[in-house]
Amino acid sequence: MSPIARTVRTGASAFLARTVRTGARAFLALPCGLAAVALTLTGQRDRAARLRARLTDDGSGVGGWTGGRVLGRTVLGLPLDAAAFALVGYALFNSVRNFGYPIWYLDTDYHQAWGGPTMAGVWAVHAGGWLLCLAVLLHWPVRWLARGQRSLDRRLRSQLG
Repeated sequence: MSPIARTVRTGASAFLARTVRTGARAFLALPCGLAAVALTLTGQRDRAARLRARLTDDGSGVGGWTGGRVLGRTVLGLPLDAAAFALVGYALFNSVRNFGYPIWYLDTDYHQAWGGPTMAGVWAVHAGGWLLCLAVLLHWPVRWLARGQRSLDRRLRSQLG
């Protein structure tokens, strides 16, 4: 493999890994935040702080996350977290639906579907089209929401500390 091809391949895999990691953290912010609130309200503030710190994973450890900050982060971040959860959840659902098109729609009349009349053409159009939509969806809107979540995390930890 040429050095240029190796660089492109390495860059593409790094981009994919970063996109998946960012999308996963954005998606998990809502359920982890709600779990951290439940832990805080049941008197397990240390566990809630560890959960919040593990989700932010900025290398600074648990420092800065207290019970009040965990509650504040969940309340203030609810719009961002809910939007990220819905957007990534939609992406996951449609990924299963479009990439598994032959499984779900084989017994239907797919001859008139986009890419028809063969199932291979229909699947190629649906999987390829969704792959493009998925790249755009995860690259911009989810990244913007994740950036807002990280910004809120940093501000709560630095200004209230």
